[in-house]
Amino acid sequence: MTLKSFAYMCAILLGALSYIPMASAQDATAQKDPRGGVVYWATLDADGVFAQSKAMKDIHEQMAKYQAEIQTVIDKEKEAAQKEEEELKRKRNLLAPEVLAEERKKFQDRIVSLQRRVQETNLKLNQVRAEATQKVSDVYRTVVADLVKLNKISMVFLKTQVVYADPKLDISQIVLEDLDARLPSVQVTNPNK
Repeated sequence: MTLKSFAYMCAILLGALSYIPMASAQDATAQKDPRGGVVYWATLDADGVFAQSKAMKDIHEQMAKYQAEIQTVIDKEKEAAQKEEEELKRKRNLLAPEVLAEERKKFQDRIVSLQRRVQETNLKLNQVRAEATQKVSDVYRTVVADLVKLNKISMVFLKTQVVYADPKLDISQIVLEDLDARLPSVQVTNPNK
């Protein structure tokens, strides 16, 4: 192939490419589906919606209150255990070895019991938090499903997984407002009962 024929083919190719229609910015969300329909997509900041929702803020406030109540009880029990340990140290020289061993055993049993209660309390806190969060998650999914159906959106991408998208494609604020309207608060089960 000569240089002249190569240049001629490039000119033809460039001319042909200039006739290929380019998608405009307005058509960025609508692409033709091979089955004949139109595919619409949107982005969603799921973590941001959860963090900013009234229901999740309400859950966090209730959980903080419950944790503070529990911590007060635990602190009192720890303080009592420390006093008991100090008393046991003072009695070390006054008690017979077998009586001292028995007192130490009771003290260690009390510490183990306290540690077990703390672990059980933490598990219960995590459980009630998960139950409350699940309620928000269920309503969130319903909100997104309704919005997708209403607006005939084919795909919703997590905003964190998209390198770039036009800000007009972000439905996060709409989802947040609808979620707040449907579920402004959640009653968290009191783990202290």
